[in-house]
Amino acid sequence: MLYLQRFARFLGHYLLACIFVLMACPFVVQAENQPDTITVFAASSLRDALGDAAQLYKAQTGTDVVLVFAATSAIARQVAGAAPADVVLLADQDWADWLVAQGTVSQMAAFVGNQLVLIGRDHAPIADPQDIEAALGGGVLAMAQVDAVPAGRYGKAALVSLGIWDSVAARVVQAANVRAALRFVERGEAALGIGYASDLVALPALTKVYAFAPDTHPDIIYSGAQVTPEGADFMAYLHTVEAQDTLARWGFSRLDVAQ
Repeated sequence: MLYLQRFARFLGHYLLACIFVLMACPFVVQAENQPDTITVFAASSLRDALGDAAQLYKAQTGTDVVLVFAATSAIARQVAGAAPADVVLLADQDWADWLVAQGTVSQMAAFVGNQLVLIGRDHAPIADPQDIEAALGGGVLAMAQVDAVPAGRYGKAALVSLGIWDSVAARVVQAANVRAALRFVERGEAALGIGYASDLVALPALTKVYAFAPDTHPDIIYSGAQVTPEGADFMAYLHTVEAQDTLARWGFSRLDVAQ
């Protein structure tokens, strides 16, 4: 009887060990099948945060992540034109919908948000957006292209909503993307600029002058998709706690994504 009890305990432990091995197998296979390199085409405003996320991803998987940055409009057109992307990450829902309509990807999944802010260099904050024109003094307002680039479109929408676009439009200087626009402010060539909360983390010489209310412009939602099967794992990674923590440290807004 004692022998049978010992044998039963041994068999139970053996079966439990087998279950753990079987559970671990998919992860072993996944690691073995990881591509050596993937290429991610992404909106310029993701540059710093995505650089950190890519390093953490490589540490986990061994996969190098090549990052290509440009304005969302340019990224969408390039990927639709068969640029060699495994993953595409955009900062504007209209361009995301356009890319799906082109048949380049089947769907885009939201993974992070952002906040629209008025940015200056050693400039005092303002409480009333009607003071923006006065805050410019004799200077200009730097923005990303207002008809094509998400940050520019959001900024113009906010100024129109507040009823001040007509009074400042002639003093707007436009750049190819939001980071290029804020470089004008950083160099003192523009009095103020419109960008994202995440830009304030990436460009510490600049400060927040005013935060636009979310109801003055379209929701700022970043979405992405795998373009090739090799990009699926990285897209899944962007929804993990680790990746969301990384994006949050760079000033992005967490979304209610599956963890």
